Amino acid sequence: GAINQFYEGKLECGILEPDTKRAHNLAGKIIQENHHLLWVKMPKENQFQEQREGTSFFNTPEIDVIERLCQQLENTWASKIANGEPKKEIAVITFYGAQLKKIDQRLQSELFPSLQIRTGTVDRFQGMERPIVIVSMVRNNNQGDVGFAKKSERVNVAFSRAQELLIIVGCHDLFTHQPAKVGN
Repeated sequence: GAINQFYEGKLECGILEPDTKRAHNLAGKIIQENHHLLWVKMPKENQFQEQREGTSFFNTPEIDVIERLCQQLENTWASKIANGEPKKEIAVITFYGAQLKKIDQRLQSELFPSLQIRTGTVDRFQGMERPIVIVSMVRNNNQGDVGFAKKSERVNVAFSRAQELLIIVGCHDLFTHQPAKVGN
């Protein structure tokens, strides 16, 4: 469906033989071995838009996607656990407290025995890194409002926590059609 429109960005990487040093060994349906950055493009249609909760926002379709991604990571990594590998460390981060609460409710650790999932807000993750980071952008609206993503340094913190694989879940149209820095 619409959610499986994946986009591969090419980031310049300062590591020699990056693909061996940064191998995440997680090839599956969506994630390929040579991917280090994926943007899961959420459609602009109304049913994919954010909802408000108090002063915060949440986006249920993004959580659905994140749950499915974690399920895929779980399925891929389970065989590695059987061969004695440690759990795969994953961070799921977002700019919004309401989204974080709902992510926590959905990603119960017993559903993902092969993964070590840490969740948090972008700000709380400053200075921390994880092999795999999934960022939930949340905002998806017809007003062109990107919310916290207006501050490019916060986006930078969000996008620079990943050591092997960064997965961004959000409305690509909304965030790339911004003027100036954010759009880039």
